[in-house]
Amino acid sequence: MVSTNENMLLWEQRINERNKSGMTVKEWCEKNGLSKHKYNYWNHKILTRKEKSVEEMGFTEITPILSECDNTLSNSNKYDDFQILYKDIQVTIPSNFNQNSLAGLMKVLQEL
Repeated sequence: MVSTNENMLLWEQRINERNKSGMTVKEWCEKNGLSKHKYNYWNHKILTRKEKSVEEMGFTEITPILSECDNTLSNSNKYDDFQILYKDIQVTIPSNFNQNSLAGLMKVLQEL
């Protein structure tokens, strides 16, 4: 028997494929021999799960890093680097950070 998590992954993949296809739900379901009702059920279930995970996400303190050099430049409001404090973890993010890498890091931190 297929687990709920396996079904979620399968339907998430199917929904992504349908979105990429540009077809309507009805067209895609007919082409793939799937019920539109079942598609809508799983689409709703997946969206609800994603919304719930966003709601469970807490606030994280972010502070700029100030050095002696920055104090002399305080009038210019130049705070390039910043820190993320999450639980007992402190991460320094440079001004030229990669957004995808930061998003991946945040996902890992949420799982801790």
